[in-house]
Amino acid sequence: MKRYAKAALLAAMPMLFINACSDNNYLKCADCITSPTAPTTASPQQLLVAAQANLWQRLNGNLARIVSMWTQQMAGTSLQYQTYDSYVIDAGTAGGDLSFAYAGGGLIDLRTIEGQSTATGDKLTLGIAQVIEAWQTGTSADIWGDVPYSQAAKPDSFPQPVYDKQQDVYAAVLSLLGQAVTNLQAGGNGPGVSDLVYKGDQQKWIALAHTLSARFYLHLAERDPTNYAKALAEANQGIASNSGDYITVQTATANQQNDWFQFILNSNRKGLIAAGKFGVDLLTNTNDPRLSEYYQKGTGTTAIAGAAPAQSLASWMGQVSAKRLAPDYGQPLVTYNENLLIKAEALFQTGAASAALDTLNKERSAWALTGVSWHSPLALAPVTGPVTLAAVMNEKYLVLFQNIEAWNDYKRTCLPALTPSSGMPAVPGRLMYSTASRQTNTKVPNDPTRNWNDPAACSAP
Repeated sequence: MKRYAKAALLAAMPMLFINACSDNNYLKCADCITSPTAPTTASPQQLLVAAQANLWQRLNGNLARIVSMWTQQMAGTSLQYQTYDSYVIDAGTAGGDLSFAYAGGGLIDLRTIEGQSTATGDKLTLGIAQVIEAWQTGTSADIWGDVPYSQAAKPDSFPQPVYDKQQDVYAAVLSLLGQAVTNLQAGGNGPGVSDLVYKGDQQKWIALAHTLSARFYLHLAERDPTNYAKALAEANQGIASNSGDYITVQTATANQQNDWFQFILNSNRKGLIAAGKFGVDLLTNTNDPRLSEYYQKGTGTTAIAGAAPAQSLASWMGQVSAKRLAPDYGQPLVTYNENLLIKAEALFQTGAASAALDTLNKERSAWALTGVSWHSPLALAPVTGPVTLAAVMNEKYLVLFQNIEAWNDYKRTCLPALTPSSGMPAVPGRLMYSTASRQTNTKVPNDPTRNWNDPAACSAP
């Protein structure tokens, strides 16, 4: 883990993933839960620091890089990233990322926080842990479909937990978010500064829980369109201003830096990933000022240019902007802008086109606001009607730069209109379970081509 508060993490070692255990061993390995050389208990505050660090690394690390290539915001231009961008993936590509939801800072630690907070009557900390648990688990279901949940983190009772159906996991996650809101409303002492983003702010966590619920309802809408109305109801209670944005907290200190900085600059992997042609062209063709917010020019060029999927590295190719590669850049994970665009999509899909247009333009006008840490104040022209789903989803694609939610949106709407990597029929719909998972759990299912909630692949435009 490349993150915060090493003292807190060391204190939390009984709950953290240690080197003796790999991948699905976290679900049954006793040493993943206890260590003879570490303290026997950790406080909820210490464990919460680990849980946040784990969530951030998961959402901003390997998964984000792969997905940014598949949505063509970025392009893989060398070594294994060029093959990933050609959709050449296997069980080793990202299967280990599933373990993040369970091991150090994952479900094992979160359940410990929840138990300790319940015992002390601190329902605020309990609700925060439940929101993070739902977020981590729902993300796993988004990517892999069927995942362990009902029997997970119970190694004595279930050393080989079943992989629950994706639809059942979503139902459990949405129920947990509802429970979290109830507990957050009840309040308690809270985690204080151990909550690195919201500092224990009750109302901000409640709003985040509603926005996450809205996000997950959209993931079900392809199967059942009645979920658009449910998403709208949740978004109406979601993040209501940019002051409620959930943004990671990074610094220039080693082990606390922005993941994209650590990967591209600090580890000298700049040649592996370049700006994506589709993302650059979408901004360039509409004279969108966010072009320089997201990207910077390559060497010896007069304009920002992006690479096609799996194109070999060349000096003229652009890169992530200096702003977003700064070591202390905080990555936006869930924002007011996303919440507004969830509302716009749900309004459009439920027949309220005029309200959808108004909401879309409200989101675009929010870019002019000052004091928003994750973007510069920029003037975006309003969209003129009639509104289209493409207008909403293209805007959301831009707002979700470097965010895996852009891939989830594409899988269910086929927007924006991406052309798959050369010679390939479709953008991948999921990642594969790891080999280590299969070696430690006989209940790992066969890898389907697509998950239950996204049964049909998008055809090339």
